[in-house]
Amino acid sequence: MFNLSKESKLTFFALLFIPFIWVTLNHFGTLDYLKIKSVDLRKQYRGEISQDLAENSHDLIIVENNQTVPRIPKLVYVNFDSATLAMDGVGERPWDRAFFRDTAITLLEKGQARSIGFDFGFTPKSMSKMVPRKNSYRSDIAMGQLVDKFPNQVVLGCLYSGVQTPFVKPVNASAFAPLFSEGYSESGSDFSYPESPTYPLQNYKNGKYIGRLGSFSVPPFRAVDEIPRWAPLWFPGGGKAHAYNLLGGKQNVLELESPRENKSSIDRLESELSKYLDSRAIYNKALEESEAELFTINQKKLGIERRIDRFQKMKDNLESLGEEITTLKGTLKAVPTLVATLTPQIDERISKRGFIYWQVLSAVETGGRENVYSLDEVQTELAEINTVIGNFEETLEANPSLSAIIKPQIEGHLLKRASLLKQIEALGKPVADQEILNVLELLSGKQAHENKELLDILPKLEDKEVQRNDAREQLTQTEKTVENIQMALSRLKGLVETELVETNHTLRLVYKRAEGDFSAGVLVDSLPNEMPLFRNEKFFTLGLETLLAYYGIGTEQVKISQDRENMVLHSLSGEVLLEAPLTDGQWLEVNWFSSWSQLSVVDELIREAKKDYSDGDIEAYLSVIPKIFRLTLDRVENLDVLIGNEGLIRAMTDLGLESELIDIARELLVNSANELQSLPGHNELVRVLDGIAYYFIPASIQSEYNPMCGMVDILNYGRFHDEVSAKINELENAIEKGLQKIKQAQDALSNDPQNTEYKNFIKVVKELISNNRKTLLEQKEEMSRIESFFKSFSDSIVLIGPEEATFQDLAPTPFDQSSVPKVSVHGNLIKTLTNQEYLHRLSIRADHLATFSVCLVMAFLAVYQGKRASIVQATGIVLLIAYVFLGFETFSQTHVIWPITVPACAGLSTSFIGLAAMVVIEQKAKGRLKGMFGSYVSSDLVEEMVASGKEPSLGGEETKITAFFSDVQAFSSFSELLTPTGLVDLMNEYLTEMTNILQEERGTLDKYIGDAIVAMYGAPIPMEDHAYQAVRTSILMQQRQIALREKWVPEVEKWGKCHGLVTQMQTRIGCNTGTATVGNMGALDRFNYTMMGDMVNLAARCESGAKAYGAYIMVTEETKLASEKTKDDIAFRYLDRIVVKGRSQPVAMYEPTGFLSELTQETQDCLDCFQQGIDKYLLQDWDGALGLFEKAKGMEPNKPGVTPGVKDNPSMILIDRCKVMRENPPGDGWDGVYVMTTK
Repeated sequence: MFNLSKESKLTFFALLFIPFIWVTLNHFGTLDYLKIKSVDLRKQYRGEISQDLAENSHDLIIVENNQTVPRIPKLVYVNFDSATLAMDGVGERPWDRAFFRDTAITLLEKGQARSIGFDFGFTPKSMSKMVPRKNSYRSDIAMGQLVDKFPNQVVLGCLYSGVQTPFVKPVNASAFAPLFSEGYSESGSDFSYPESPTYPLQNYKNGKYIGRLGSFSVPPFRAVDEIPRWAPLWFPGGGKAHAYNLLGGKQNVLELESPRENKSSIDRLESELSKYLDSRAIYNKALEESEAELFTINQKKLGIERRIDRFQKMKDNLESLGEEITTLKGTLKAVPTLVATLTPQIDERISKRGFIYWQVLSAVETGGRENVYSLDEVQTELAEINTVIGNFEETLEANPSLSAIIKPQIEGHLLKRASLLKQIEALGKPVADQEILNVLELLSGKQAHENKELLDILPKLEDKEVQRNDAREQLTQTEKTVENIQMALSRLKGLVETELVETNHTLRLVYKRAEGDFSAGVLVDSLPNEMPLFRNEKFFTLGLETLLAYYGIGTEQVKISQDRENMVLHSLSGEVLLEAPLTDGQWLEVNWFSSWSQLSVVDELIREAKKDYSDGDIEAYLSVIPKIFRLTLDRVENLDVLIGNEGLIRAMTDLGLESELIDIARELLVNSANELQSLPGHNELVRVLDGIAYYFIPASIQSEYNPMCGMVDILNYGRFHDEVSAKINELENAIEKGLQKIKQAQDALSNDPQNTEYKNFIKVVKELISNNRKTLLEQKEEMSRIESFFKSFSDSIVLIGPEEATFQDLAPTPFDQSSVPKVSVHGNLIKTLTNQEYLHRLSIRADHLATFSVCLVMAFLAVYQGKRASIVQATGIVLLIAYVFLGFETFSQTHVIWPITVPACAGLSTSFIGLAAMVVIEQKAKGRLKGMFGSYVSSDLVEEMVASGKEPSLGGEETKITAFFSDVQAFSSFSELLTPTGLVDLMNEYLTEMTNILQEERGTLDKYIGDAIVAMYGAPIPMEDHAYQAVRTSILMQQRQIALREKWVPEVEKWGKCHGLVTQMQTRIGCNTGTATVGNMGALDRFNYTMMGDMVNLAARCESGAKAYGAYIMVTEETKLASEKTKDDIAFRYLDRIVVKGRSQPVAMYEPTGFLSELTQETQDCLDCFQQGIDKYLLQDWDGALGLFEKAKGMEPNKPGVTPGVKDNPSMILIDRCKVMRENPPGDGWDGVYVMTTK
């Protein structure tokens, strides 16, 4: 039966080469994509795994304070979703972190959640620079309050973004993930530190680190697509970065925090400063007065001393001259012959003595002042006065009208002249010796008098000096105190410059030291101001860190084996909580338990109603509303809902819904309007549903797979709890007071039984108490419902993360084809760890062995040619299917990943290798056709011709495609400057790179036109995502061109004088989506597969028109909408509505600016600012638009002079446009359309 022919044997042995090929491909990872996808299929086959907590509720562990919690925790997601984003007060990014604090406190206090993990990066880099510093600090302090209140239960997110937290730059710590799989070594001195929250979100108090961090970074590992299947459980850390991050953050907010923190001290010191300033003013005044009095006394003392000295000098001169005169006269008497010589000398001394005599008399009369001059001096002054008097008299004679001014001047000078004449007369008379003796006696008397006055003034001077010194000392001390207080106030207010200083293995935040001061410095007056410099702490992934917080343990209870092959978690008592295998020292394969969420029937109907309302289908819109209301009301416990629309209205009334909402519901249920405008819209419908939703717990929180709700639900229920609790207290107090009043009235009634007033009072109060008790019962029932909601969080792990698409934190999963929040990675990681449901992979050797075994069997069955050969060969396929099924079933029961992909692929290829002859024939036919037509027919068309067996012919068909045009900016300059060979080299390199991207993104190359590329997406092979692929190709080409320009920079010799032009090469791209004629076009004997139509021309206009807007990619609105429908991960910027040349209808144009995940904060701010400018522009608010475009210009990703080859950008173009429009307004009828006059 199993005899094989010679050909079969040869074929059998030839087939044995096939497993070697597959094993080789498998060994080098070529088949990883298929292998990983097969595991996804096995998970889907296994189905979703629910959180069956009841089964494990008895398995408890002891945590802190001798409390117990379930070993397997409940996991709940709280999402920042679109409903939360629409809340009043939420605002725009970056959101106030007080909002997150309030959510977490509500969960921890009212919900009794065990631990909370934030899938948000509350880091300094995440806070926009446009936010005022005070607002940023107020936002951060809110989260700091949360962490300070619940330091062991709250886990903040950090991330290895590659961007350093600004405060760790001094230590140059890397912000890239330290992965052993990429060569990281713990033995090195380089440490990594994630982009992390800083102070006040993290703190250091009383020798303890405050604040848990968990990394929500999930770097790609063994990745084949965007699905995160592996997560690193931990990252090594260490070094100085944490200390610098924390104290650097403290230093940054010191100016904002210190005034609040030191308010009482500041108030006290400012009060003291005010008193000391008053005292300083008093002391300063006293000092000034003392200085003035002392100056007066000193001046008086100096006057006395000068007079005493002057009198003594005069006396000495008179006596000396008298002795000289006596001596000369004696000599003349003895020697008369010397008369001619001695007489002049005697006369000279007599004259001097006379002059001194008159000086003495003048000084005595004037109190010591000298007003007597020598005869020559007096005569000189007399001559000058005579001249002045003569001049005045001449002026008066010439101008009699000035007599009132000049006559007093003349009279004054006449008096002075008389005095001088009198002095000349006196100086000319000789002075008798007796008069000299009298003057000497007068001088002695004056000296005695002045000496007595000097002795009298010295004690006063000493007293005033003491007073002055006392005042000066008091003022100096006061000023020093004021200076000290002012310095203390500056420090307390955080206004003094500070620095970080390393000393004794600590990092200190100190006031700025003087230059050359290398001391430890003075610590700032605010904590924390000092902490350990080094911290050797591991960073765990967010899911694991939140799990540690749930168990109440820390790093000390996490043990990693020396070979880094497994991780063990111990409880506080030392019990083993779980063990986890590690791959490459850090990684764990996540076992996905379920899809993110399931839409309920009501949610589906609401979505359907929204679509019907948007489409204007009144009948369909109204038809689903009764179903929506009924299903929603059915969720309310103990509510009877009668049949019919009136029954629905009655149920809403019984529920206590607001009258406004009931009126909206009535209009929707009984309205027969024919116009959509007269109906309540979809938003009003949602308002009614939200009103009903108040009376039941959200269904999503009761999900058996992923319990979840929005942050808005937490905050609303927290508010409801506070309001109802206050109402219950109010009612209980009112009832208690009512009972007391009844007792008082009854006591009074016992003394006066016939008093009807007391009886009526008791009756009224009892009625009030009865009503209050009824209301109290209702409120307690309401509180019971609210507490039921919060009970969903009791002793649970809560992960708070973004669900809104604007966060760009989404990715697909094995259960979700569309992107869902990445926080689900951490949730499934927690489930994998706590349920110990690890994926067990067999070794690569087992994979190879299974491949050879399957191929051996399949090869034998494939070449069998005996009886019932077809059945035997079919049996091989059945066996292969059974093998695959067994692998799926094994995984479903044990989570063992049995080798399936490679053995199955190898087995199938072995089974079908018998068709090799037909394949050879087919290949020969394909080769013939390619030889004939491959030079001018696209390869895709060749494949279609081979498959159809038809010869190519002329013709085409209409199909929806996206046309793509690209052109090099200023290509004529390249042609002029480059040699023909150089131009060919440049174009070959450029077109090769661009065409590779085109083909990688499944585009069809139509043709090259010089430097231009013409292509299409969606033909000949239909594509649903042709618009998205075209836009994606445009962005990737621009990115590749950046790499080309960088490559060309060092190639100076190659490009010669054109080097500068080559390194600034830019390409403009245009795309349009629509229906075109696509097919074989040309002559009967030579044609090409190409596209034609108006939409193709419009795509070409997009490329050429992009220049008018300073853009390098421009697409139509049709392309944008089609792209977003496929995948919303590309940022578009609205440019204008234009009428291109050759068309009459306006078209909205957009610029794709890049992938959302790659946009910088500056670019995002630019796009937001630019859109606001467009809004102003369309409203003809030219000045407002100008201001916003000017602001956007500074943040543009393409800047002239910065980006190579860029001369303008959309902001600059719109600035010029606004200026023109402002000068020449288009008028009220302007519809925002701009007509282009060039191609």
